[in-house]
Amino acid sequence: MAALFRRIIPILFVGNLEAERDFYLRLGFRVTYSGPEYPYFISLGHGPVEFGLELRRGFSSSDPNRVLTWQFGVSDLDEAKKAFDNAGVAYQEDLMAPAEDWQYRVLHARTPNGYHLLLEEGSG
Repeated sequence: MAALFRRIIPILFVGNLEAERDFYLRLGFRVTYSGPEYPYFISLGHGPVEFGLELRRGFSSSDPNRVLTWQFGVSDLDEAKKAFDNAGVAYQEDLMAPAEDWQYRVLHARTPNGYHLLLEEGSG
């Protein structure tokens, strides 16, 4: 059986997107995504490491919803739904359509400590 979870892409919520981006660029990271579909989001990469930065109004490190989204790319979203069902994990499925020629499905769930867990199909 092929691996279901293929990569992890944490998304850090920040109060100043440009300052955070510039900090990582100075460390040798490069911008791997920046586009009009998600104007308050960029992703950065360095070798196999990739993560996102998202501007969050009212940023506060004391609230898990304002700090991090735990995002995993999965090979098969239907298998991920079965895994959630078998584990008794409540989730919501959404179809994302950031552009006319770009659609993908995601599952949203919550971890026991309140973090947003996002599974994205076709990543990896």
